[in-house]
Amino acid sequence: MSEAQTSNTDRRFIVIADTHVGDRVRRLDPRLLEAFRAFQPEAILHAGDICVPGVLEELQTIAPVTAVQGNRDWLRRIKLPKEQRFEVNGIHFVLTHGHVSMWQYALNYLRLLVTGRKINVRAFRERLAKLYPSADLIIFGHTHFQLHEIINGRHFVNPGAAYPHLLNHHCVQYCELIITAAGQILVNKQSLPGEQHV
Repeated sequence: MSEAQTSNTDRRFIVIADTHVGDRVRRLDPRLLEAFRAFQPEAILHAGDICVPGVLEELQTIAPVTAVQGNRDWLRRIKLPKEQRFEVNGIHFVLTHGHVSMWQYALNYLRLLVTGRKINVRAFRERLAKLYPSADLIIFGHTHFQLHEIINGRHFVNPGAAYPHLLNHHCVQYCELIITAAGQILVNKQSLPGEQHV
């Protein structure tokens, strides 16, 4: 996506993260791709943990893809930016995976091993708010927990994981995002029910 895009029309995006194709599932759920085509986005925003480049190629057949590197992508040497910043209809976006850095990821993993407790989603959100103080909309993944929160007028969106697992009740999750011509942010959280063996 270009740095600044302003128009007199609503702008439509799919937001996806944590596809984990190749390390947790064999392929993208076909229902997911069908839902994306039906929505007719102008672009797909992928917040990392893609795991195999073929995922981006498959998504590109639907719409242009803007993606960032997740911690699993770093481990698999998939070279992508760690963040993407752009503006649409006056809204300043940041797209990032949310693990902040591999050092921070390692500390969180160590904490999980020692205490048995994961860092909570609020802590990730607070770190991202400090890192990107001028962003109106911060899109992130990593936690596999779907959310849309508005804190002090700023939107935080995590589309959840795009493969079925325990945290998302074995659903496949993503978000539809519309930035209106007037600069309003509309987020529609989506879940495709039922565990699919993909």
